Amino acid sequence: MLKYVRWISCGIVFALAIGGMGWTMQSSAAQDSAAGNTYKIGVVDLQRVLADYDKRKQKYEELQAEVEKLQADIDTLSKTIEDNKKYYEEGKATMSEDERFKLRESIENDYTKYQIELKSRQSKIDNMEERVLKEVFEDIQQAISEIAEKENYHLVLNANRGPRGSVLYHSATIDVTSAVLAKLNSK
Repeated sequence: MLKYVRWISCGIVFALAIGGMGWTMQSSAAQDSAAGNTYKIGVVDLQRVLADYDKRKQKYEELQAEVEKLQADIDTLSKTIEDNKKYYEEGKATMSEDERFKLRESIENDYTKYQIELKSRQSKIDNMEERVLKEVFEDIQQAISEIAEKENYHLVLNANRGPRGSVLYHSATIDVTSAVLAKLNSK
């Protein structure tokens, strides 16, 4: 019973603290409003910016070309392994013990090499994609900052829709997504 009372009293203290903060924030906002201070807020749909940013599209095309080049080598090695497996299965009845052993050893070595190369190339691709995303997000952040400073925005939020979005509703009048895209794609 004592623990239950203690939790209730902690909850009441916490609620009072939160309520006090809310009152302080409201009174601060009321004071700013009374003093004539207004705040300008904007929203940017980052999903749309990422989808329509020309530089991101170009970088991903370059990345895809590199992926295809790396994949071609892996495909060649995979085909060699499959061909050797087929040859082994078809000819194991007519091969000597030594030939079967050497071919099986070759297949196993090629498969190990295949796995290592696959992991290495995937890591390389992941690193390249990470660099592209970092560069693209830096560009986007810079464009948003420049627009926000030029237009005197105090706050710019991500307007993605859905469960991961931070804004549940906004007026179209505060959406600066088009301006951000225009700035990014004009470079």
